[in-house]
Amino acid sequence: MTGLTVVSTGEARSADLAGCSRNGPSFYADPVAWLVTAAITGAIERGPLDVTAAADEVAVIVLSRGCTTPTMRTIAGTAGRGLVSPLRFAGANPGVLAGLPCITHALRGPSLVLATPVADGLAVAAVVAGSWLVTGQARYVLVAAHERDAGGHAVRCVLLRAARGAEPGDRLDALAPIPATAAGATR
Repeated sequence: MTGLTVVSTGEARSADLAGCSRNGPSFYADPVAWLVTAAITGAIERGPLDVTAAADEVAVIVLSRGCTTPTMRTIAGTAGRGLVSPLRFAGANPGVLAGLPCITHALRGPSLVLATPVADGLAVAAVVAGSWLVTGQARYVLVAAHERDAGGHAVRCVLLRAARGAEPGDRLDALAPIPATAAGATR
């Protein structure tokens, strides 16, 4: 990564997503969004900079093949009985994976969710992050990648800034092996 500098990293894992959730009676987000938020929080806390002081210039990109599948399954199970929770319906939007960390940390930069296998989306995420950094749309970009394997769910996150000579097409090698997943096991 010649033009993107990794400032810090964060990681969150869970065998059981139910334990990740911090939902309340009037607030709901998919459990994967809470896991993404935990990884992003780790990257922010480990960073040498007060990223939240630049909240208007902090962008978020999340890659996930399954996105909000747990909540979508719950809604599908109750919809046949004529019951659809408005909170769960809103919390099933794939955008919540980037939205919840933005809400939690009051980040107001650009955000994007790539609903694709991580390996397939890394190049796109690198181009978007590089473009946002090089053009000044963001000073920092948090890129989080969610994968599922036999051990549960894992999210790795990098906090990026532009390096001298940054180009929008630089790669995100730091996220390439999200956990060691068997081919085809990502969901």
